[in-house]
Amino acid sequence: MEPAGEKLETAPVEATPTDAPVVNPESTPAPTAGPSTATPEVDYVAWDAAIVGAITSLPEPDLKSRSQQFISKHPTALSTFRSTLSSTPLAIPLAPFQQHPTYLLRFLLAEWRDEDLKQFRTDLSLIISKSLERVLATQKWRSGDDECWKLFEHKDMDDMYANFTHPEEKEEFIHKWFFQGFYGVDKSGHPVHYELLPNSYHEEYMTPLIIRRILNNEKTLRERVLRYNPPLGTATQEQLANPRLGVTWILDARKISMWAVPQVYKTMTGMITYSNKYTSAHYPEQGYRAYVVNLGSVLVSLYNVAMKIMPAQTQRTTNCYGGRDVLDEVVDGDLPGMFGKGGYKNTEGLSVDEKRRQWEMGDAGPWVEVGA
Repeated sequence: MEPAGEKLETAPVEATPTDAPVVNPESTPAPTAGPSTATPEVDYVAWDAAIVGAITSLPEPDLKSRSQQFISKHPTALSTFRSTLSSTPLAIPLAPFQQHPTYLLRFLLAEWRDEDLKQFRTDLSLIISKSLERVLATQKWRSGDDECWKLFEHKDMDDMYANFTHPEEKEEFIHKWFFQGFYGVDKSGHPVHYELLPNSYHEEYMTPLIIRRILNNEKTLRERVLRYNPPLGTATQEQLANPRLGVTWILDARKISMWAVPQVYKTMTGMITYSNKYTSAHYPEQGYRAYVVNLGSVLVSLYNVAMKIMPAQTQRTTNCYGGRDVLDEVVDGDLPGMFGKGGYKNTEGLSVDEKRRQWEMGDAGPWVEVGA
């Protein structure tokens, strides 16, 4: 799991888990990775300036998100960081989607707060220096310079994003064992990722599960974020003033009982280990906020204790509930049937119509499924 953050700076609300094994309806074409929607012709410098101008023109009471509060305090951060990156040798050049202002903001926000001292850094040069270290490490990792690529059986990130496949029968099993999927947006306009937490542990499926989560992180950067943050010339003033960086996570624990806790612990420990090693390092600020629902009274207490081992940002942006009513306040529009009222007994996944909507809205995972 990876919850983490983009909310009030005094009380940020963000989360960092991802992603979605989805069985493709027969009537739907197989997914492809596809190119980024960002193009080299975009004037990113002007885009930076437009975002800064929109945010700095807001009255102070309206500076509610972490992005807004950071930019208001450091209006030159984006332009300085972009200039620094342009003159720094990287293992591989930044791709078009990595030129996006919100991509740069992720790394800056990740280093804004000094978690050891539990206070925000005020020295912009230090923030940029630490952010640069992160980008250098990320580009090295993305280039294929890490032991994980042997485990994943792909040479680098672009290779895995374009070519990851999985046999249909294994896809079906993972889909039912640990349902994950993007579906629609929340009321603040952030994409929503749903998970039905498992009540069993299967070591042999942990690696493909981790790959899916990484790939959905990638798709969020390459496509989802670009959809919710249109470029200068297309974006409204409200969109420029309110960059949407992360994802809202819905984690449903209805299948978990006290008897299943040991199995769940193994699964989630594996996911947390992955998150600390890859997601937190290379996909900073990937989460906006997280809601853990249907825990029941006993598990709420246990989960709150377990949260104490999670990263500080995750703790600040994750809320736990015994039931699921909070979802009706969070989600904009229809929830997937299995997460709606009366869907408690539905653990099979999305309906055919919901899967089709996933593909049409660009919410489905980016991997290609291999037919039987």
